[in-house]
Parts: sequence; C-alpha cells; structure tokens
Amino acid sequence: MRIVILLVVAAMLGMILVQWLGHKPPLPVAASETTDSAAPPAIPTRPEDLKKFNKDINQFMQDAARRRQENAP
Repeated sequence: MRIVILLVVAAMLGMILVQWLGHKPPLPVAASETTDSAAPPAIPTRPEDLKKFNKDINQFMQDAARRRQENAP
C-alpha cells in the first residue's frame, strides 16, 4: 500500500514539474516609444564625470518628455 501511495505521489509531482518547466516565459512587449528612442547616457565611473552625466541625463529626460508630448493623442 505504501508503494502505491508513493508511486501516485511521484506521478503527481512529475506531472506538476512537467507543466511548470514546460511553460515558456511570455515575450517582452516593446513599447513603440522605446523602440526608436535614443539610448540613455552611460553611467560615469569617475567622480569627475558626474557633472557631465547630470547634464546628459537631464537632456535625455527632456528629449524623452518632448517626444512623448509630440506622440500624445
């Protein structure tokens, strides 16, 4: 009797694992505004580059906001 219960539990676990591992992750959805936009500026590795990065990221954000504003209905 114990062997039958063990076999049933093992079969159930096997079916659960097959279903769980058989699912493929959903494809990422690319928004239309992110596909053609410019890449954000690279993160600085030296402290001296921080001011330039601050200007670059501000410009990037303003450009992205302007593009969103132009594409808004």
